[in-house]
Amino acid sequence: MKYTQPLILSILLLASILLIPGIKAHDGTEFEAYTSTSPTMDGVINDDEWADASTTTFSIPEGEVTLYVMNDRRSLFIAAKVADNTLDEVVNVGLDILTIDFDVRHDGGEFTVGEDTISIGARNRIGDGFVGPGLDILDDSQIDVDGMVGRIGNFNHFEIVHPIDSGDANDIAAAYGQTIGARFIFFDQSGHDNAVISVFPLGVGADDSSQANWADITIATPTDDGSSGSSGGLPITEIGIIVVLLGWAAYFGSVIRKRRS
Repeated sequence: MKYTQPLILSILLLASILLIPGIKAHDGTEFEAYTSTSPTMDGVINDDEWADASTTTFSIPEGEVTLYVMNDRRSLFIAAKVADNTLDEVVNVGLDILTIDFDVRHDGGEFTVGEDTISIGARNRIGDGFVGPGLDILDDSQIDVDGMVGRIGNFNHFEIVHPIDSGDANDIAAAYGQTIGARFIFFDQSGHDNAVISVFPLGVGADDSSQANWADITIATPTDDGSSGSSGGLPITEIGIIVVLLGWAAYFGSVIRKRRS
């Protein structure tokens, strides 16, 4: 009987991991979508290329916006189709820009030191930054962002890509199934004196330090047949626990057989 207690604890630990849903630290839209084919970063949101994306549509003062979010095995892809009367692209005077701030810790706390932020603007202005010690945004010395902005009809198209885990301490470092928070900020310059800043989720401010009401992005687990950091759909940590339990079972089996012999 002295061996039964650790076995029961192991089983309870496994059940808690497999059965309890992922914790969500934010109140907002949830994005989760996997693609096996990465979209081309050309400033054109092609319906075929973004067909796998998780989307949401909402309104800002300029009109309708549709956000697209998905990931493949290595990268997080984000796009936004934004209604706008112009694409402002005068550097240092007026740029239409999409910025994404991340709650890397997914704790719903403060947008604080070490958090990741990326952006893409007209004239292919790419930004890769992080929150510095003085709570200001600093440029990352390692640029891990690519993308492009284009205009089709009355919509500006923003496309941006960022590694899931670049190895850069100032970037997000996420695993399959992990959820991070995100705030999407739209800078519409529309003439330097009439700049408008809109934020999604709606009701969140561009200068709010609280991340409690940001959106959730879950890094979707690959669904194709290639190799990944999982097996049979279970993350490595869960596989390790299953292996431990199988080891316990084999051990107890041998003990029982010895006692019976």
